[in-house]
Amino acid sequence: MYQVMIFLHVLSAMLLGVYVVFPFIVGRAASLTGAALEGFMGLLSTLNRIGQFSLIVTFITGGAMVSKVNASVLWMVLAVVLLLIVGAVTGMIGGRMKKLVANAKAGNSTATDAAKIKTFSWIAAVAVVVAILFMTNPQILA
Repeated sequence: MYQVMIFLHVLSAMLLGVYVVFPFIVGRAASLTGAALEGFMGLLSTLNRIGQFSLIVTFITGGAMVSKVNASVLWMVLAVVLLLIVGAVTGMIGGRMKKLVANAKAGNSTATDAAKIKTFSWIAAVAVVVAILFMTNPQILA
């Protein structure tokens, strides 16, 4: 059973990689309009949803496996905090994407929303990279 958990954990962690590339692709949103913008936001929304589901799987499988390893309390707390940061920021990304599409349909400027999405994307990307760094090297916090 532990091997299945590791497989699911690693697979979901790989899917979290979508947030590492998110800041680079979201910048394109500011230059699009109309149907192209709606299609692009649909793609980003789908990627965001995949990332959120993989975050849930990562959290559950990590929680199931933590009893099998000798990890420090600091490592466990940092793991939970980093995953919660990613979850919170990705939720804010989703909300801003909906607002961006609504503003585009209303003919309003989307630059502010696109900038906030990009900022949130960078926060999520950094949190994912730091989480992977600490998860793969637990001795850092020992």
